[in-house]
Amino acid sequence: MSPNDSTTPFASTEAYYADHRPGYGESAVEYLRHRFDLDDGSRVLDLGCGPGQVAVPVAAHAGSVLGMDPNPAMLREADARARRAGRENLDWVVGSDAELTGVEGPFDLVTMGRSFHWMDQARTLERVHELTDSGGGVALLTNREWITRGTKDWQDAVYAHVGSYIEDLPDRTGPIEYDDPWDELVAEFGFTEVETATFEFERTWDVDSVVGYLFSLSFCSPATVGDEKGAFEAALRARLDAFDEPLVQDAAVTVITGKR
Repeated sequence: MSPNDSTTPFASTEAYYADHRPGYGESAVEYLRHRFDLDDGSRVLDLGCGPGQVAVPVAAHAGSVLGMDPNPAMLREADARARRAGRENLDWVVGSDAELTGVEGPFDLVTMGRSFHWMDQARTLERVHELTDSGGGVALLTNREWITRGTKDWQDAVYAHVGSYIEDLPDRTGPIEYDDPWDELVAEFGFTEVETATFEFERTWDVDSVVGYLFSLSFCSPATVGDEKGAFEAALRARLDAFDEPLVQDAAVTVITGKR
């Protein structure tokens, strides 16, 4: 999505993204349901929906959900996820935040799950405010990124391995405290009652899911790794053999919301 305005960062990741990116959890979905009084009359837009990790579970509590993503292959994965879940109240449209001018509201809720950072944020929030019905709102969902923020020994090993194949790997900082400007930005564009909810829990991984997760990342996609993909995977599996499964992550899902 913009500023890149392209599907390129996630080209070749789609199946890995669908199968190995963790969802946001039932607690976050229930939070949205209660915060925005979702019911079978509610209309939801999931912008940058990817393979439907927000759209499909939210659809269980809404009348209709429109998922929008610039990558057609991601939308095919999202549709397959909806079919497996038995959900028939979702529609999909190819497009990014740049195409929001052509979307017809109003919506009771607009969600963005780990997609807002790819967008023209000011333009997006301005248009989302226009599209949101009175009493509705916006929700930005994020998962804690363990490649850069985790503190476990197995996470150190994975990061070191990726760094031996990938240039310009994001710095590994561990947990950090900072003022997240997104809540201020949401308020700046007319949303009220802005609040941040964080759900902390342990998430477990096995070697297969770690490999798949890495190939779902834009900076570690199969296209980026290229001809070394087989060697990359074999060496990673060998390195992770030193650790007992399950591999435990200190996980957190954060949801920033504001009302119209």
